[in-house]
Amino acid sequence: MKNNIKNKIAVVTGGSQGIGFAIAEALSLKGAKVLIVSRNKKKLKLAKKKIRLKKGIVEILEGDVSKKSIALKVVNKSKKLWGNIDILINNAGGPPPGNILEHSDDEWDKAINTNLLSVIRFSRAVIPSMRKKKWGRIISISSTIAKEPSPAMVLSATSRAGVMSFSKVMAIEFAEHNITTNVISPGGVFTDRLINLIQKDAKKKNKSFKKNLKDIEKTIPAKRFAKPEEIANTVVFLCSDDASYINGQNISIDGALTKGY
Repeated sequence: MKNNIKNKIAVVTGGSQGIGFAIAEALSLKGAKVLIVSRNKKKLKLAKKKIRLKKGIVEILEGDVSKKSIALKVVNKSKKLWGNIDILINNAGGPPPGNILEHSDDEWDKAINTNLLSVIRFSRAVIPSMRKKKWGRIISISSTIAKEPSPAMVLSATSRAGVMSFSKVMAIEFAEHNITTNVISPGGVFTDRLINLIQKDAKKKNKSFKKNLKDIEKTIPAKRFAKPEEIANTVVFLCSDDASYINGQNISIDGALTKGY
C-alpha cells in the first residue's frame, strides 16, 4: 500500500477511546500528524500518552463536537500546530438507545447536532483548504443501524442516515479536486459503548452479561464482534492513494450481518 499518509495532517473527533482512538493511533503510526478531539480531558491525555509511547505525532483538543464553534477552533489549532487539515475523520459518539416515544426534543436536538450537524460543520471547515491542495480525505464513522434501522436505536438511525446522504453529495461535488468522502458503517464493535449497551439489554432480559453477549454473537455470521483495529485498518486504506477512486461509498464492516448492499 502506498504510504502517502506520511506527514499528512489528520483530525479525529471522538478519538480518545474506542474506534476513534484506534483510528488516531493507526494514522499516527503511518506517519500522519494527528489532532484528537474529545470532551474528556483525562481520556485525551491518556490517549496522547499511549500514542507518543509508540512514537506517533499527536496533539489533543478538548471540545464537544455538538457545539457550533468547535470546528473553527480545531481548524485554527491545526494551523498553529502544523498547517491545514488533509484528513478528517468524523467519529462522534452514538446517541442513547430508546424508541420514538421515549426521547425528548432536547435528546433529538443533541443527536442531530452531535451526529449530523458536526459532520456538516467540520466538512465545510476543511473543504476550502483541501480544494486548494487538490487532495483531501473525509471519512465519517456511521453505523449499520442507518442502513437497517431498529426502533430501539431511532436517534442513531435517523441522524446517521443524514450523514450518508450528505457524504454522497460531498463526494459528487468535490471529486474533481481529488477529495474523497466516504462513510464506514460498523456493525457491533467491541468497545466500552457496546459493552454498556449489552449490559443494559441483559438487565432488561434478566440475563447475565456473558450469556447475553454469546447469544448476540450467535446472530452474527462471523460469530464475533469486530475489533476497533479492524475499523481503523479500513480508514488507513481509504486515506491512501490506493483508494483514490473510492468515493461516495458507504462501506459496512459487520461480519456479513446486514442483508443489503
